[in-house]
Order: sequence, then C-alpha cells, then structure tokens
Amino acid sequence: MTAADWIHTLVLGGILGMIGQGIRVVAGLKKVNDQATEEGRSFGEMFQGSALGISLLIGFIAGALAMIGISESLEAVKPSKELIVTLLGAGYAGTDFIEGFIKKYMPAIRRETPAESTIDETNQPAMG
Repeated sequence: MTAADWIHTLVLGGILGMIGQGIRVVAGLKKVNDQATEEGRSFGEMFQGSALGISLLIGFIAGALAMIGISESLEAVKPSKELIVTLLGAGYAGTDFIEGFIKKYMPAIRRETPAESTIDETNQPAMG
C-alpha cells in the first residue's frame, strides 16, 4: 500500500468513526436540551461547542485506529457494508472507551466560576 493509500484509508476510518460518534452526540444533545428545560435555562447556555468538537475528534481517532486494526494486509482497503458498520461502531463505542480512559488517568480540571472566585472556603466573601 502506498502512503496515499494509507492516508485515504485512515481518513475513511476517521470520518466513519466521527459519524459513529455523531450518532451518539444526538442522544447527548437531547439530554442537554432536557436538562436545560428542567433548569429553566436555554439550550445555548448549557451547550458546550468545544466539548462537541473534542468528542468528534476522539471519534475520528477511534475510527482511524480501528481501521489500522482491521487492515489485514498492505493492500488498499475496499469498503464494504460490514467495514462501514464496524467503523461506525468503533466511533460510537471507542469514544466511550477513550473518554473513560482520559477521565480515569488524566487529572481533573476544575473550572472556577466568577461567583466562586469571590467566596473563600468558609463561604464568606473574599477580602481584598
């Protein structure tokens, strides 16, 4: 397989993985919408575009990695229905695996809201 064939193969796997993750995102968007409605907030306040972008990127990576695992030889990959469904599934399920791994082994990043920054540990307004 030539370098161009590998690039095409990895991009195909990545795009299908991203689509698989996109299927999963639909359920997440519904959940965010329901939560916003419950809290009396707008969907826009609850939606995090950066999280969506990272999630789709992880889906791309999961699909590309799955494509590497599926490629049995150095011949160009011929897409089939089974291959497409497998890569969609890799994006859907692989993202869960990768995100779970990240949450377990990467330190948590805590964002401080402006309201929290003005309150000290005793729940009193910070002085000076």
